[in-house]
Amino acid sequence: MLVSVLRHSWLVGPASRGGCRRLASRRGRSCQCGQFSIVEIRSLPRIQRSEPDEFHSVNPWRLAVTPRWWGILGFTVVFAVACVWLGEWQFDRRSQAQAAIALLDANYDQSAVDLTTILETPAEFDVSEKWRSVRVTGEYLSSDIIYVRTRSGPGGIGFEQLAPLQTSSGTVFVVNRGWVPANGDNSAPAETPAVPSGVVEITAHLIPGEKQIAGRDAPAGQIATINLETIGDRVNEDVYRGWYGRLAAESPASPAGAPWEKPVLDEGPHLSYALQWYVFALMGFFGYGWVLRKEARGEAAPAPKVRRRRSDEDIEDAALDATRVQ
Repeated sequence: MLVSVLRHSWLVGPASRGGCRRLASRRGRSCQCGQFSIVEIRSLPRIQRSEPDEFHSVNPWRLAVTPRWWGILGFTVVFAVACVWLGEWQFDRRSQAQAAIALLDANYDQSAVDLTTILETPAEFDVSEKWRSVRVTGEYLSSDIIYVRTRSGPGGIGFEQLAPLQTSSGTVFVVNRGWVPANGDNSAPAETPAVPSGVVEITAHLIPGEKQIAGRDAPAGQIATINLETIGDRVNEDVYRGWYGRLAAESPASPAGAPWEKPVLDEGPHLSYALQWYVFALMGFFGYGWVLRKEARGEAAPAPKVRRRRSDEDIEDAALDATRVQ
């Protein structure tokens, strides 16, 4: 038991002796009015009662038309539209891959025809002629051999040898004679196969020229990409500027780089990627409905607690506790 000595004039003044008696009676002792009042305070443990969480439930449709959920729905729609657009983009990529495979299968194994049968002028270009096999007769311009830098091949990174072949009409057809390895620091080809002299007949597959890449320079005798405009300026001749040829056969034969093989093309993972994007779009709406239903049922956030105001007796008890002498 704890005994508190209360100064009467401080806690219980003359005007409030009735309050003193009431406080003392609540504590189990009668009040003795004088200069001091000695009140024995029984310290009982206070039981803190926690109020249970009260969940509220509302109609999901009423909740869905609130400004907050209109915003969430708008975000969900934008997300779904983006996913559908990405799915369509993947389907378009797949269609392009399928078209490239179909073109390779249709043209690569056809019998060779004379170059002028397909390309009547040096500037002619028709993408449907890619991989067509052509015959060309002429003489190599051995002094204008060019090597393309940074090309992948059987031995890693190396070069591709480009040999300008001047036809009987005077027009130059660029022939890619294959891949050759690079030297130790990849600055130059480790091998420079010689081209046959005199008149030769070649068979090659048509490949479109490449774009020039700004800022990529190369030393003399080398080039960064197979840009036929640039090659035409270097050899100072009229060049077929739409197509060059990948060497398939040469007569008379001469050592060349690694021979070209028929490419192996596949569709890639575009179909699975497209389906995944569609699934993501559906998941966005599923998640929206799930969270809306959860919040409508009161499971997302409990209802706010109502705080009970302190009574006069609680205030008086707190005053007595504050004056307790340990």
